[in-house]
Amino acid sequence: MSPPRLSLVLLALWASAPVSAAEVTGYVESRTQYQRSRVTGLLPTDEQAEVQQLLEFNVQPRHAYGRGGFVSADLSLFLRTGGRYRGLDAGGREVSLEARAAGEARPLMSLNELYVSHEVLPQLHLLAGKKRVVWGSGLAYNPTDLLNPPKDPTDPGLQRAGAYLARVEVPLETFAFTFLASPAVLAQHNGLPQSLLVYPSWDRRDTRAHYLLAARAYALLADADVNLMLFHSNLYGDRFESKTRVGVSFSRYFFKDYELHLEALVGRGSARRYPVGGCLADAQAAAGCVLREASLFSTHRLDERTPRPRVLAGSRYMFGDESLLSLEYLFQADGFTRDEFQHYVNALGLPRELQDAGRGVSDAGASADRGAPGKFNFEPLGRHYAFLSFQKPRIHEDFTLDVVVMSNLGDLSGLVTPSLSWAGTEWMTLTLSGFIPWSGPRSLAATRPGASTHVSELGLLPLEYRGLFQVHLFY
Repeated sequence: MSPPRLSLVLLALWASAPVSAAEVTGYVESRTQYQRSRVTGLLPTDEQAEVQQLLEFNVQPRHAYGRGGFVSADLSLFLRTGGRYRGLDAGGREVSLEARAAGEARPLMSLNELYVSHEVLPQLHLLAGKKRVVWGSGLAYNPTDLLNPPKDPTDPGLQRAGAYLARVEVPLETFAFTFLASPAVLAQHNGLPQSLLVYPSWDRRDTRAHYLLAARAYALLADADVNLMLFHSNLYGDRFESKTRVGVSFSRYFFKDYELHLEALVGRGSARRYPVGGCLADAQAAAGCVLREASLFSTHRLDERTPRPRVLAGSRYMFGDESLLSLEYLFQADGFTRDEFQHYVNALGLPRELQDAGRGVSDAGASADRGAPGKFNFEPLGRHYAFLSFQKPRIHEDFTLDVVVMSNLGDLSGLVTPSLSWAGTEWMTLTLSGFIPWSGPRSLAATRPGASTHVSELGLLPLEYRGLFQVHLFY
């Protein structure tokens, strides 16, 4: 059954359910944003609008059928416009540019979730469709989440888009066992998949199946939530072929108010594309590699036998006034070393023609489904990170203060995102927030003329600051 027909079948089941069992919720949100482009950075800003307006219309229907089943959906329609573009001309001088991203004015649909769930027995649950499933215990980042579009560490609940999957779950009193299979989304149009598992005949990039198989065993042991996970994937979101990885997560409260958690993913090798140092010493060396048809980046650790774990450890504390403080540390054994990051910076500093000829500097995976438009896309390059979150609700009854600080502990660059929300009524929330990145003291030298002379990972962001005003209306 083709992906569009599968979606239509699920919608038909939802529509045929008894009206008395129907429930529809949702919201309308307006997000107004202004950001100051960092035109002297290494990332281009020619097609980055400094003024943006995003409207989201969301609907979340849920219909029950029979005695143990329901169909649920989460669908968003986005309308986005932008203006005021700034960049550099050929001589490295700042100029105002005409709008070059006309596609931003087109509507975008995001099918976040659409699935049917059925309870065959109290100890046997079946689910098929698109759903966000997260087994890890991390708040800002989940090393074991190989399924879903990545979440925003500055607003972890913003990304709701899931993955297409079939799931069998056996929930017992203190144990649970889960098995799921997920085909990769290889092509999509306006948020709807055009190709799952294999590429269509008109776009035969390869003939292999792109999938993920996962199994989980959950146990409640001594008041602790423990998950053991096993993943087997083939070209699912990365370049690993027939790869098996093991995951684990732990979470437990101590002394009533202190929560400790751990989440780790262990596998051999890395699917990351590493810069080739010999080709990126300078522009002349890069040009020589391009002439020899040598790539500027290599997946030389793809078949490596060395374990490359990703580990997140953290703690949360709940104060008496329901304020929440969270601190987490992320370690990536396959992250760039300082020398590798310098070579990556050198690649960003090359002229665009050399970047293109050297197959670019991006590291996109096989999956084409990136979910709904976010505020901040975080794909960590380094090895050591820290995330600090603080939330204080009920300030004068209806105000909530949130502050998130994240930092690369290697170069000490970072990003702070404060926000203040006002719940004026039960159906309306107004939020004012900001993004302020900073370059760390251990920055690296950049070589491109007209660009900043020193850069760090979070200092690479193509913005100096950003302010947002959101109006959220629930129904």
